[in-house]
Amino acid sequence: MTVPPHPADAPARAVATIAAARRVLVTGLVGSDVDTAVAACDLAEAIGAAIDPGGPETARLAGPIAARIGSVTAAHEELRDRADLVLFWFCDPERIEPRFITRFVTGARPHFPSGGPPSPAERRTFAVGPADVMPARPGHRHLCVPEVAAVDTARLLEARCLSLPVDDAAGDRTAQEAALILATAVAAASCVALVTDWSDDPVGLGPWSTASLVRSIAHSRPAFALPLADRDDVAMAVCTWRYGAAGAIEVADRRGGRFRPAEGDAVRLISRHEIDCVVVIGSPTAEVARAIERAGTGIAVVRIAADAADVRRYLDAIHGAGETGS
Repeated sequence: MTVPPHPADAPARAVATIAAARRVLVTGLVGSDVDTAVAACDLAEAIGAAIDPGGPETARLAGPIAARIGSVTAAHEELRDRADLVLFWFCDPERIEPRFITRFVTGARPHFPSGGPPSPAERRTFAVGPADVMPARPGHRHLCVPEVAAVDTARLLEARCLSLPVDDAAGDRTAQEAALILATAVAAASCVALVTDWSDDPVGLGPWSTASLVRSIAHSRPAFALPLADRDDVAMAVCTWRYGAAGAIEVADRRGGRFRPAEGDAVRLISRHEIDCVVVIGSPTAEVARAIERAGTGIAVVRIAADAADVRRYLDAIHGAGETGS
């Protein structure tokens, strides 16, 4: 059963659906604003629901903390307008965001405060990982490194950028070679952008390694990471202010909801059939959408628009039903 977000009787139908549920999860909020995320927390508290934005970070054993401390990120437009060196780091941007490369890399002119903007042909790009991400063109190179060596490559490159001793005989040979080539490119760059996608990283060492790498490069020149995939940063921040954790909260409670990374995250709750009703506010992440699809008819779905006023309309209906019931 799915309750659509807009019909006039949707709040009443949602209340009935939620009341019939054994356990409810509030998720979604991809790209939402603060007011909507706060309203979502109010709603979760009113119904005693679990709450998790549904992104990959709360699904990792280490949670989101290690990957976010000191991270340096930027918007897509910063890459388009400033970066003269772009590193596609073990990711396929076109799979996640179609036309990303043509919109922000090959078809854009970076702007610099002095010396004039280089043409797109003068922007250097590297695809680091098992597969290339774009056709051969001047200034582009694929450095074939196995997926298992992603963290080692980042650590080796960071060591070279910081002029730290490196054991040339240690670790994966392709990672060593890639780090040496990339260190030279970084040294010649004015601004470095590292494009990443760690949605499939179950532990969190990958985002930790690139966060540390970008932070080190940024000491000597402008540098930032550009994480792809669904972004639920605002929702995670609001959950942290409210509950002390970014998500994977088994019961939304301002007095302290237990934080269960890689246990109470949305995908696992749905996949283990611990949830029989999902309240999706706005858009679910791709992972959550797939989990809901796999659950089929065994789960009720209430969909609410990503709008604070609309969320509060449902919240008022829940409070009204409670007063009527009492």
